[in-house]
Amino acid sequence: MAREDNIAQAILDIVGSDNIASANYCMTRLRLQPRKIEGIDQNKLKKVDGVKGVVQTGDQLQIIFGPGLAERVTRAVASKVGVHVGEVTANAVNTPGAGGVQVFLKKIANVFLPLIPAIIGTGLIIGLTNFFVKLNWIGPKTLVAGIPLLALLTVLGGTFLGFIHILVAMNASKEWGGPAAIGALAGMLLIAPSLADKAGLNMTPGRGGIIGALIAGAFLGWLYKEINKRMPDTITVMITPFITVLVGGTVILFLIQPVGFYASKWIADGVRALLSFGGPVGSIISGAILAGTFLPMVMLGIHQGTVPIHVELIKSLGNTPLLPILAMAGAGQVGAALAVYFKSKDKELRQIIIGALPVGILGIGEPLIYGVTLPLGRPFLAACFGGAVGGAFMALMHVGSVALGVSGVLLAFLATAPVTYLIGVLISYAAGFAFSYFMGFDEKLAQNTQSFSFTAD
Repeated sequence: MAREDNIAQAILDIVGSDNIASANYCMTRLRLQPRKIEGIDQNKLKKVDGVKGVVQTGDQLQIIFGPGLAERVTRAVASKVGVHVGEVTANAVNTPGAGGVQVFLKKIANVFLPLIPAIIGTGLIIGLTNFFVKLNWIGPKTLVAGIPLLALLTVLGGTFLGFIHILVAMNASKEWGGPAAIGALAGMLLIAPSLADKAGLNMTPGRGGIIGALIAGAFLGWLYKEINKRMPDTITVMITPFITVLVGGTVILFLIQPVGFYASKWIADGVRALLSFGGPVGSIISGAILAGTFLPMVMLGIHQGTVPIHVELIKSLGNTPLLPILAMAGAGQVGAALAVYFKSKDKELRQIIIGALPVGILGIGEPLIYGVTLPLGRPFLAACFGGAVGGAFMALMHVGSVALGVSGVLLAFLATAPVTYLIGVLISYAAGFAFSYFMGFDEKLAQNTQSFSFTAD
């Protein structure tokens, strides 16, 4: 039996196979939705092979494994329970406990998380293409087997962002209770080329931005659901979609599109103002605050709420200046963990650090958070301080990222200034190490690195 099957079975023995409402995953976590969360022994879950930590957010259990293993375990769990990944089983119930903000952020995350693989793939193509063009390794006349290489890479890397409105709206519709196709239509309405033709609408395709696509998809999905509930069964199959498209589509074009446009504009202008207000000193302060507070956001599992902001910034500005700043938080944590490694005499703790450092360097922070810095207390604060130093440098140097989906050292391939970005990473490493080394930690707390969990209420 494969390792992930053994892990899945161990989890189901603790949680209960008949207690699983849904199983989903993100980059590092198995996200379980139990029908009844009370009575689940989280201490036993934390001792399962490969588990780096357990986080309870409202009625959801997030079991942290790290990249790769999280997806494999999720699929094994879903297979044993008998559902598709992300599918809610019959008779699933919502347990009270999750606040309105948490529920909303979870919906937003569910809209964008499925898009991450495509964002990573196309983002790396864009980043590497820009890098090679800057080095003059490829150009408009570069041919491979008679095919213009730059044109090919432009199509492969740039097409996704051109149609991302459709996917965002489609996922939003599903999250708010409507069919995927209705959501896809909402996204299509926003980018339809015919908006600018001679019909007299005089609208700009894509004007609503990603925020408009999110609102449009959620609205059309919700509207379809509400109309469907009130229609007689004999006519709902025709009348519900007809009214949804006619009424909802009109609202999207004449109300949601301009709202999305101004919301997108305010986000882009707001970020630029935040990072330039007060000159260099203001940039330093803003960058330090943003990077210094990002690890707590990761700890709470709400950091995915920044994804639509990044996407909108890339669409409107050509890059997101926030991502390199926030990435410094993870770099600060790497430095803090290294200091713990050199100061600690606990062999088990040192082994945990060695195992978690490679993915930490690549930008996956949860194993280090839950396995090392957070249980020890002061190293977590040191990591935040180290990230703040690097974030201040990134903001001061105005480094952006042309795509998202990766972090850590790999983000250098997407950065507008790769060398400057890597210098910032080294600064965060050094600052995190220095803060952690001199702040120290209680060696007795090392035993908690195997049994720590954080519950967000």
